Amino acid sequence: MGRLEKLLLFAALFLIFSIATAEIHSFDVFWQLQSGRYIVQTKSFIYQDIFTLAAEAPRFEHCWLHDVILYLAYLIGGYTSLSVLKGLVLGGTALVLVAAAWVRGAAWPSILLLLTPFLLSRGGWLARPQIWTFLLFAVFVLILERHRKSGGREIFLLFPLMILWVNLHAGAILAVPILVAYLVGEGGSLAIKWSTLPAGAYKKIWIAGGLVLLAFLFTPYTGEFFDTLFSAHKLGAGGVDAAGRSLTPITQMFNMDWRPTTFANDPYFYYAMAVAGVLMLLGWRRLSLTDLCLMGGLALMGLKLSRHTSFFFLGMVAILPIYADAVAEGLTARFQNRFRQILRGIATIGAAAIFVYFALPAYETYGLFRTGLRSWHYPMEAAEFVREHQLPPNMYNTYDWGGYLAWILYPEYQVFWDGRQDSPEMFNYGWRIMSGHPGWEGVLDKFGVKTIVSKACTVDSGQHYPLLDQLRESSQWALVFADESSLVFVRRDAVEENWLVQNRLPDERIDDTILSEARLLVQTEPQRYKGWWEIARIQMARRQYPEALFALENYLVRTPTRDPLAENYYRTIYPMVKGGRLP
Repeated sequence: MGRLEKLLLFAALFLIFSIATAEIHSFDVFWQLQSGRYIVQTKSFIYQDIFTLAAEAPRFEHCWLHDVILYLAYLIGGYTSLSVLKGLVLGGTALVLVAAAWVRGAAWPSILLLLTPFLLSRGGWLARPQIWTFLLFAVFVLILERHRKSGGREIFLLFPLMILWVNLHAGAILAVPILVAYLVGEGGSLAIKWSTLPAGAYKKIWIAGGLVLLAFLFTPYTGEFFDTLFSAHKLGAGGVDAAGRSLTPITQMFNMDWRPTTFANDPYFYYAMAVAGVLMLLGWRRLSLTDLCLMGGLALMGLKLSRHTSFFFLGMVAILPIYADAVAEGLTARFQNRFRQILRGIATIGAAAIFVYFALPAYETYGLFRTGLRSWHYPMEAAEFVREHQLPPNMYNTYDWGGYLAWILYPEYQVFWDGRQDSPEMFNYGWRIMSGHPGWEGVLDKFGVKTIVSKACTVDSGQHYPLLDQLRESSQWALVFADESSLVFVRRDAVEENWLVQNRLPDERIDDTILSEARLLVQTEPQRYKGWWEIARIQMARRQYPEALFALENYLVRTPTRDPLAENYYRTIYPMVKGGRLP
């Protein structure tokens, strides 16, 4: 039975690695690649937003070491090596969390069962520097758990690990609340004589905590890190002031993972908190104040920002298996040993089945060892079109694509903005253009923009960009390139008339691209409800009623608010399609 348990656990870890070794589809990866290339080639750090039209704006390149690692990996094996690197880091994170649970004395079936929450963190399985924070969070917990058990000197490994962490990702500030949880938990337990940790070992945690804070000095961005540390409680949505103005910085407002977690956007987080609470309550004999501090702190972090929910799921993997053991022991205490072994075998198979059930959505999205680049996700052909035809600068681009365009077109072109945009003013300008806000043309004129490279639909909900409606109606702009997700426009007075006659495309191609990208977006994530609406809207206009009806059904099921217009369309075309009375 022990061999079977270990085999199933190994298979689960391997499945995580194989799913996480997936196509690159993060938009941030390219400004990070470009930053890594710049740092390697110039042997200098980045302090200004040199790749954008806000070139003199300050830039906090907190993940510079990640950028360099990413670029070197690209030189070795292209985009495939980036996929493998991501899989190794995420697979390694799962392995370290399992090791932490084992150090705490958990049984293999419970570890396998509680490995399932790791799959719920898959929203963060991107080739972004946050995966290093996943890994180092797990390593910190492992070292601290080993210290609780042995009280040795290995806790001082946190110092060099912290130096590494602060240069990989700004999420390094997470080390501070982790240490606070252990200091408060173990200190309180010692005070009430509820801890077996020697007093000398507790002092070592304090010394290690001081060294961890000292490690923030070993980065090119020390001041920025301390600013982030002291302002961390203000991150995310902050409500409105007395005048009704948002207190949330605009650079965070439109990033989905900077918003508070609600049951509507992440029900599994709330279910996971309930499971954790029940397990810790039923397994109270194993309860420790440190576990309460750590899991409670991670839960509060997850409630405040949706981007932090992953750490609660990771914490469950390391901390909760011993509580599952305590519950199992209480339920099986009256049975004979042989029957208990049978129940353990059934529990092991059940845990494996639960893991596979929750792994299926991730498998359907990412596949197994599907390496390389998700090509339609980026303006690959559009960028080549801009470069081949030497379209006039300056360039405006949708926010998501700034990194890729900088990676391909810099230094010939500076992008308008990218995912590392730290300038609130520039972010505000970019949003006004992207949303087709009144005055959008004036902003383009302010920056001398003559070329626009735009996505068709937003990646969060699948809605088409309002800017496209404005460009369709404008007499100053012409569509010159369109593919399955990219659109390129130029100012008519910025190119020769003969070239424009040869390359201008009809405006109908805008809807073709919106329809194409909306289909791709809902295919990879059906919850992008606005994508279903875009499909329905365009197909109704084109009298393609069967697909329009199918898209309307999916939209109405998924939209968070009632939409009377869509309901009316549905009532109109339903009898036409089902009754075979198509015009």
